[in-house]
Amino acid sequence: MVNKDILRENGCTQERLREIFTATKGKDLETRERFQDIVQSRILEGIRSCASHSKLYMSVDMAWDSVPINKSTMPLLQYAQGKIDIESCHDKLQDLGVASKFAEYDDEGNLKSINALNLYEVSVNIIRSYVTRRVAAQASRFCNLFPYFKYEPRSTQLVDKLRGDVLSQRVEIMAEQFGYRHQFEQIIRQMFMYGHSLAFPETSWIEDIQWRYSNDSITGEKTKESYAERSGVHFVTPHPTRVIRDSSKPLHDVNNNQGPEWIGYWDIVRYGDIQGNPATWNSDKISFTNSLSSIYNTYADFFGFYFKDSLTFPRVGDTFAMQNERVAQVGLYAAEDEDKGMFITQMHMRVNPKRDGLGEYPHEVWLKLTVASDETVLYAEYLPSMPAVYGGINENDDRMANISVAHEIMPYQDQLTNILTSMLEQMKMSMFKIFAIDQDALDDDVKEYIKTALADDSFYAKPKALFYSGQKAADLGINNHDFIKVVDVQKELSAGINQSIQAILQLLNLVERLLILSPQELGQPAPREISATEVSEISNTTNAIYSFISEGVDDMRSAMKKVIYEHLVTCSSDSFVVPIKGRYSEKIIREAGFEVETSGDPAAAKRNVIGNPDNLVYEWLFSSRDGAERARDTQSAQVLGQLMMQLLQVPDMPQALGKERIFEMFNEIFRMSGAHDLKLEVDEVDQEQELSNVGNEQFITQLKEQWPQVMEFLQSLLQEKQAQAQQQQGEPGAPPMEGEQQPQTSPEQQVQL
Repeated sequence: MVNKDILRENGCTQERLREIFTATKGKDLETRERFQDIVQSRILEGIRSCASHSKLYMSVDMAWDSVPINKSTMPLLQYAQGKIDIESCHDKLQDLGVASKFAEYDDEGNLKSINALNLYEVSVNIIRSYVTRRVAAQASRFCNLFPYFKYEPRSTQLVDKLRGDVLSQRVEIMAEQFGYRHQFEQIIRQMFMYGHSLAFPETSWIEDIQWRYSNDSITGEKTKESYAERSGVHFVTPHPTRVIRDSSKPLHDVNNNQGPEWIGYWDIVRYGDIQGNPATWNSDKISFTNSLSSIYNTYADFFGFYFKDSLTFPRVGDTFAMQNERVAQVGLYAAEDEDKGMFITQMHMRVNPKRDGLGEYPHEVWLKLTVASDETVLYAEYLPSMPAVYGGINENDDRMANISVAHEIMPYQDQLTNILTSMLEQMKMSMFKIFAIDQDALDDDVKEYIKTALADDSFYAKPKALFYSGQKAADLGINNHDFIKVVDVQKELSAGINQSIQAILQLLNLVERLLILSPQELGQPAPREISATEVSEISNTTNAIYSFISEGVDDMRSAMKKVIYEHLVTCSSDSFVVPIKGRYSEKIIREAGFEVETSGDPAAAKRNVIGNPDNLVYEWLFSSRDGAERARDTQSAQVLGQLMMQLLQVPDMPQALGKERIFEMFNEIFRMSGAHDLKLEVDEVDQEQELSNVGNEQFITQLKEQWPQVMEFLQSLLQEKQAQAQQQQGEPGAPPMEGEQQPQTSPEQQVQL
């Protein structure tokens, strides 16, 4: 964590960065040009690497977006439902290039009818199905957690636990304002689709200020005041094809600040979106070369897939024969280039301000640069923490690119589509029938009757009577059963259709085995009767796989907790009001540096505290013991309660502990249980009394007699709470959800003695 006040004392300010990156002469110009050369080299290297590895991720996106039904289905369904007429349906089919498959024309070429009963090719998307199941299993571990990020202190003192609760509640406000829950669901989906995901803080701190009316407490008049509508850290999760980085170190090490020396992400925007923006620097002096436009033209398939609009970039004329200098190959964006494309890169690089001529701070910090085109710096700032957080699932750190779960499913999705398409073609062929009629054996009126019956669309709905002369057929030497023969290919192709269905089932079973899935995990019943031991083994194996997958998610959550905390305590200075449980006395609250809220409801004043980020500076435990890995407080409450029962039976032990320590243990037992919030305190009179007096002896005696009843009551509350949690959060195949303690919002929930 980098303290921005110390940076400011050493001349490392944003104003100083602006002077350097807008300098036109002197030593600052030399520093600016040196950074521009470094940034340009890294941007070109990074974007070229992204384009060269893009097919790995493009294939996943194409498979994920595959249409489950053919595009011709929409006009056919609308026509069948009477929502469009036959001409409109024909026009839409003609635009798709499939009108000849469904339209029927007369001899003059005019539209006669549309056969909406024709079978069509379908596409099966099993990647979306399996990935959705895995994403749901992971997201369900966190979506119902309140607070979303729980901070645990390294100490066990009440003051430190209070700081942890206050910090968790303050970050919970940020989670609601910036949508961390939804964003983390997208992050988990990226992990399964692409193998990993990166989240970058968009800036050091975001604060949206608005005006509102407030009533003056003395005069009662309405006055306007400003307030922060939201303040916190917003994370950006770019597509893997737009992330550039230093490939000399593993990407995972960015979570412990020992990874790449530079990392960032890029995008393409219109020059008009940046032109004249007062929040940027050098917006009227954005230079460009032909390097990025050449990459755009070389990898046209990649850019055409992710950027649908046809973009053009300004180019510099070829003056190499006249002047072999780099500056001669540089141009500037002009007003007429407003609609032309421009690369925007968010470059994060590790710098030493004193060594690199940016200030007097002697240690390494992270510098974030917003770069237009390939070298023009539009904005710069120092980051108080790591530049990004990483989460990956089963990735090898020694590889430049790793396959994901979606990559493993892709071959089987193609095979399943081919098998199903082949089966549909066989079903089309099975509907083909030929009527072989011996016209010599039938009279003209009978032949005409048969033609009319076959031409009628309802020939299969009404029975038809056919009269013929058996004697005449016998005189001609013709068997009366052979003058009409039906050639039915359905019997010949039925075996192939059954074979396709069996192939589909076997292919799905193979996918489940390779991905270590079970029918129960997918919500399917067991195909056969299984024993209790087998059920237990399936559950254990599934939970083991879930736990292994969760390691990457938990690792990213722990790194994100650290980034959020460090941004909060270094970039925010506004006071906040957060709720806490009533277990903390006013003395503990003041020792932690907070104040008790006194305005408003007196009951709320006992649970709300006022503080500022400086009170939260502490040595926190940024572990992955979050979500389903959070400490099992209910079990700890049971163990501590049983231990308390044993201690009370030891002679002279209650007197040695004293009321204050016994009360602290009581409060901790009820806090861990999550059923009620007990708050026992020792008043001044009790502190002055001796431990051996009569009143204390009576208290100890009554406590020994009544404590087993307290444990029984507490056990019943725990069982009831666990039953409710299983009904609300339990799901087949998923790891058990832990009971989570939440801030109580009703005074009736608190037990105060």
